Amino acid sequence: MSDCCDGNLDPAAIRFRDDAAAATVVCAARGYPASYPKGMAVQGLPAVAKRPGATAYHAGTRADGKVLRCSGGRVLAITGVGEDLAQALSTAYEAVNELSFVDDDNNRQMHFRTDIAQKAVRRSIKIGVMGSTRGTALKPVIDAIAQNTLQAEIVAVLSNRSDAPILDKGKALGPSVLTRFVSSKNLSRHQYDAECTSILEEAGAELILLVGYMRILSPAFTRHWKGRCLNVHPSLLPKYAGGMDLEVHQAVLDAKETHTGCTIHEVTEEVDGGPIVLQKKKVNV
Repeated sequence: MSDCCDGNLDPAAIRFRDDAAAATVVCAARGYPASYPKGMAVQGLPAVAKRPGATAYHAGTRADGKVLRCSGGRVLAITGVGEDLAQALSTAYEAVNELSFVDDDNNRQMHFRTDIAQKAVRRSIKIGVMGSTRGTALKPVIDAIAQNTLQAEIVAVLSNRSDAPILDKGKALGPSVLTRFVSSKNLSRHQYDAECTSILEEAGAELILLVGYMRILSPAFTRHWKGRCLNVHPSLLPKYAGGMDLEVHQAVLDAKETHTGCTIHEVTEEVDGGPIVLQKKKVNV
């Protein structure tokens, strides 16, 4: 920020964080950009300063003794930081609601937009699905999208088996969903996965969901989709990692487990070893 104010931004080393999001709401004098009042007292800044993740940047303010007053149309910019955009927006707007610009007649003269980044927050993430079996675990995702409880869109369904019922689920979603059997004949694991990546990117997929996918992915694939590929595993990982489909359930029964469940985890080079996103337990096996 000092480099920006001093005109030294060109040589400055700017680093963007990949573990957080930021959103800014501009607080303006009522009437801006047309005719607007000046000289209103700015109230609420101490409360903003106490809010974690919120920062106030001054644009059109001036000091009048112990009182801070508005001196321009765009008075303050309030930036909120959070783990994602929705949280950053919430932080920013909560801080904005602490503020007011008050004139000599005690009228509030501040206004701000309430639609900042709403399109981005409501934007549907595009999902590419890869599966080898029935794709039973895909149905709740399809239902949630249809009921508008999940802001997502399935854009592709791929399978390494031409007779996999999951392909029927993809076709049932309509012609806008790229549904395809991808043959592995004469292809190495690396080549096959590269072909799948090409198809998924052609469809515009941003997140990959593995549903009963019976192939071990190549390191290149897991690196390419790092943080953007999830697997549904039919056990409470790390138990029975590496197992697939019915063999996992049989192993649970053979071990006389008292409970089982499923795990959604990020896909990494270590089979079934990626960070766990969600687990659901079922008792009384």
